[in-house]
Amino acid sequence: MATAATNGIGNGFDYTNVNNGQVPAGSLPSVNKSGTNSSNSSATSAQAMQDNFLRLLTAQLNAQDPLNPMDNSQITSQMAQISQVAGLQTLNQTMQQLVSAQNATQSLMASSMINKNVLIAGNALPMPAAGQTVQGGVLLNGPASSVQVNVLDKNGNVVDSVPLKNPGKGMNTFSWDGKDASGNPLPADGAYTFQVQVTQIDKSGSTTATAYTTQQVKAVSWANGTPMLVLADNSQVPLANVAQMS
Repeated sequence: MATAATNGIGNGFDYTNVNNGQVPAGSLPSVNKSGTNSSNSSATSAQAMQDNFLRLLTAQLNAQDPLNPMDNSQITSQMAQISQVAGLQTLNQTMQQLVSAQNATQSLMASSMINKNVLIAGNALPMPAAGQTVQGGVLLNGPASSVQVNVLDKNGNVVDSVPLKNPGKGMNTFSWDGKDASGNPLPADGAYTFQVQVTQIDKSGSTTATAYTTQQVKAVSWANGTPMLVLADNSQVPLANVAQMS
C-alpha cells in the first residue's frame, strides 16, 4: 500500500516521501539538496509559483492512499495560501511599476525647472540685478498683527527693513531691491540674509515664521533614482522642498 498519504498536503508537501518510487518519473520538478527547484530556481514570478504548486498537488493526489485520502479542508487551505502569496507578489510588482512611473514624471518636471527661480527654505538674499528685485518668503503657522523683514549684511547689521502687507497664515512673499533703508545701492559682493520679526495679535499668540529664499535652478542631478535640483549656490534640494516657482 502506498505510504505517501502519511506525508500529505497537511505536512508541507514532503518531496522525498512523495517521490519514493510510487510517483511516475517526471511528474515532479527536480529538487536539489537545498530544497529548491534546480530546473527553475530563478523563477520567482507568481505564475511560476502557482505552476509548481499545482504540479506538486497533482502528484500527491495521484500517490495518496485510497483508504486514507487527504483532508479536503487542508487542500483548500493550502490553495488559498498560495493564491494570497501570488496576489501579494503581483501587487508588489504593480507598485514597483507605479514608483518607476512616478520617478519618470518627477524627472521630466525637474528638467523643465532649469533656469527657473524656486522658493525654498532658507534666509539668504541674493543681490538682484540693477533695476530688478529679488523675492523672499515668510511662512507663518498662524495669524500675526504685523511682520517685518530685516535685511542683514555679512556682519549682521540691519541695512534695510521690509514690512509685509496684510500678513496671514501660510506663505507671504516680499521683494527687495538691493538697496539700503535710504535707497542707496548696496555692494553687490555682500552676503545678505534676512530675519523675520513677528508681532503677535495678542499676548497669548504663538505664531512662528519660517524664512524662504529664492534660488535659480542651474541643473538637475539624480540621487538613487530621485531627481535633485542643483541651485546657484551648488546646493541640492528635492522637488518636495520647493514651495513656489517663478
